[in-house]
Amino acid sequence: MNNSRSKTIQKSGYFFILTNFLLAIFNIIVGILSNSLAIASDAIHSFTDSISGFLIIISEKLATHHKLTQHRAKIERITTIIIALIITIIGVEIVILSIKNIISPEEVDYSAPTIIVLIVSIIAKYALATYLKKTGKSIKSNVLIASGAETMNDTWISIAVLISAVVYLIWQINIESYISLIIAIVIIKVGLEFIFPHLSKHHHHHLEKNPDHSIHHQ
Repeated sequence: MNNSRSKTIQKSGYFFILTNFLLAIFNIIVGILSNSLAIASDAIHSFTDSISGFLIIISEKLATHHKLTQHRAKIERITTIIIALIITIIGVEIVILSIKNIISPEEVDYSAPTIIVLIVSIIAKYALATYLKKTGKSIKSNVLIASGAETMNDTWISIAVLISAVVYLIWQINIESYISLIIAIVIIKVGLEFIFPHLSKHHHHHLEKNPDHSIHHQ
């Protein structure tokens, strides 16, 4: 059981890294072509998300080491906090970026290809987030659940950019920064809830209190 669970977590980590890397390349190209700071920022965000994928794999390899197996719950908790900190920091950065853009708006050049790319990005991120959260819950892994939450945040960011693009194309009004600001606040809230589970009534308290003991101790 332990070996199967470990392989599942590591496979999810590799899948997480690959998906985010491809999305980053995809969005960087579109961000440059459309001169959209939000899309370019989303691309950078996808690159930073790859760090979470490496953290998933590293924490699992450490936890399955014969000398560290008994500390698995602690290692997973620490990794979850690190991922949550990444979520929170990125949220704060988006807040700062959004306020700067509200004060001094950037000219954007959205087009039909941009809309298509954003839709593809949203579908890919949503699928990845659902996979990570579902897998995390099935094997009681807070690390995967946190990564799934982070990816779902990315999905909402892309949705916000898509809405902004559509509004801009129809009415020539740039609301990108305002929507990003709202999403950033939500991102910070989710990150803090993973760091301080008691802040939320819904965030996996039963996993935090006894994450994996029933699985790992024979």
